[in-house]
Amino acid sequence: MKQLTFLFFQILFISAFGQTIFEGKIIDKNSKESIPFANIFVQNSTQGVISNEDGIFKFYIPKGVEKIEVSHIGYKSQIFDVNLIQKESITIFLETDEMALEEVIVTNKPINQILAGILSNSKNQLDKSIKLETYYREFVKINNKYSKFSDGMIDFYVQPKRKEKVEAKLIVKQSRAFQLASVDEIEKKGKADLSELDSFFDIQKAANGFFTYDYIDKISSDKANENYEFELRSKKDQFGNALEVIYIKPRANVEKTLMVGKITYDPINKVVLDIDIKMSDKHKQYVETINALIMKFAIHDIQIKQTYKYINGKYFPSYRKSILDIHIKFGKQMNDRMMSISDLVVTDYHDNVTNFPEKNTLFKSRSLYENGMNFTEKFWETNNSFPLSEKEERILQFLKEN
Repeated sequence: MKQLTFLFFQILFISAFGQTIFEGKIIDKNSKESIPFANIFVQNSTQGVISNEDGIFKFYIPKGVEKIEVSHIGYKSQIFDVNLIQKESITIFLETDEMALEEVIVTNKPINQILAGILSNSKNQLDKSIKLETYYREFVKINNKYSKFSDGMIDFYVQPKRKEKVEAKLIVKQSRAFQLASVDEIEKKGKADLSELDSFFDIQKAANGFFTYDYIDKISSDKANENYEFELRSKKDQFGNALEVIYIKPRANVEKTLMVGKITYDPINKVVLDIDIKMSDKHKQYVETINALIMKFAIHDIQIKQTYKYINGKYFPSYRKSILDIHIKFGKQMNDRMMSISDLVVTDYHDNVTNFPEKNTLFKSRSLYENGMNFTEKFWETNNSFPLSEKEERILQFLKEN
């Protein structure tokens, strides 16, 4: 009887909101490996989600939608008729696009200058009054122990930049927060209690990286060739459109902490589509301690993953993952390592926004964790979010139960 009652209310809920749930896992047809960060979106629209690191996704399709597209650079897209989507979770096999084979491009212009031009044009394309509907989440680790977790549904309002400065204003619609480890469980290498620290990231700046390209500007500077080797390659996307990829490799003889990775862009519209960079493992040995007034710190790792979409003349952000691993030393009070891992998924995008929220409705705190358990529904299950990976799910469940 309870099962029938639950089923009734589930059907009632879906019918009331006019939504079809489309969920499953995306896998490479040949290798059988999961495909992370694939796009699942309303065809020719800005509405959608992405798959997590395990290739898993869950999309609440808006009422009236007819077609859903699943795509990823380097694979052939698949189109799904909403009326034919089953209620059960499905497995989607994406086929490698043979047209996506890369070819080296020989150019007389320095590649870092090409990158600088692409970044500049991308900034100009994004320089407008916009609203980003997003799902945000963050894990915090202190001395290799997960200490806190928070997530929420957030609207970011961004107005045109002034002197290259971006200041997004935000409204937190719903949130939750967990203390994953008690004070006694966190190893203290100094005398201070780091368990009270919520994050190194500033939630007020969570969306800014989409528009400022943090950690990339130095790679595209005039002096970049002193530290990096660049390679430019071309390939085709799933529709036969040209794409170009800039590979960034640190010079082996440079004794500095440098980045490694690649940036994919659209050479026709001259906009960035994918940024995937991290600190070079081979150059982490050159990490330096920085003196900052009353304390010292050293950055041991940085990882940035950013994706964008260009659909029907609209260029907009899609996903940003940030990892920051820092060691802090403050006399005898603090000698600890802290890592923050955040994911920001844009579930919908609106440009030419004219109505901005009142100041008294804005979220002003630095950390989303400070908003606490503040929700009216299980938004992580009933809204377009970003499913936890199996590893993350185990971490959260284990620490919540203990």
